[in-house]
Amino acid sequence: MPPAVDPAQLHLRALEEADLTAAAALAARAFGVDIGDPALAESWRARVAHPLTTDPGGCFIAEREGLLIGVAEAIRRERLWCLSLLTVDPGIQSAGAGRALLQRALTYGADADTGLIISSSDPRALRLYAGAGFSLRPTFEASGPIDRTSLPRADPRVREGGAADLEALAAISRETRGAPHTSELEFALRSGCRLVRLADRGFAVARPGRGVWLLVARDEAAAAPLLWAALEIVADTERPAVRWISVEQAWAVQIVLRAGLQLAPYGALCVRGAPGSLCPFLPSAPFA
Repeated sequence: MPPAVDPAQLHLRALEEADLTAAAALAARAFGVDIGDPALAESWRARVAHPLTTDPGGCFIAEREGLLIGVAEAIRRERLWCLSLLTVDPGIQSAGAGRALLQRALTYGADADTGLIISSSDPRALRLYAGAGFSLRPTFEASGPIDRTSLPRADPRVREGGAADLEALAAISRETRGAPHTSELEFALRSGCRLVRLADRGFAVARPGRGVWLLVARDEAAAAPLLWAALEIVADTERPAVRWISVEQAWAVQIVLRAGLQLAPYGALCVRGAPGSLCPFLPSAPFA
């Protein structure tokens, strides 16, 4: 059994730039990712660094006897609070480290009337978020090889986007998710993702060989061709091609099944207040 943490020995403080390498290694380890490859290690460091750059007041670590054992990062976008990261060293029986970190992160959004958390299927995480006042919406993941013969002819209204499009997309995110994704889209583009948009009706972000990173639309008629375009970008992947498909996204369920993917229950979309319609919406795991 992993060693227990004496709550009296637990110390919470602000995350600092000097902590990033250790924090990224801890986060990757908690998610079962080997970051021995330098490029992968750098991508995890960049992922943890983004909230520290945009929201330093929402980033915290937990230490025991000077050793890092947990990390929490929260971001604020207008009236919306999102939990970007909450992880505790898997070799430690936390005895409240995760709860203490979440409570500290929530203080950063104390005046936000809405909130989102993307959760794994970990029962401890689900209990923690429900206990913090978030409603849990069960979600699915879609995995397996994409049947490329099922991909429809590309919709001519869907075009490749880039940095010049981001400000124009803010209103779509504000309506559907409750706040813009602008800084997170900048991060995604820097990280090798591709952006596609359908005029002012929606957009999707996908990373080749990895999965659909985000989809936000004003109506299902726009969301459908955007998801097909994102799946074409993803192409072959051993990872789930689409995750966190909530029960409200029946349009997405139909598409992933037509694409030959296999559905399985995974995680939850945790919601506080009324951020936006949240449909059509496939959230970004790190930034909702």
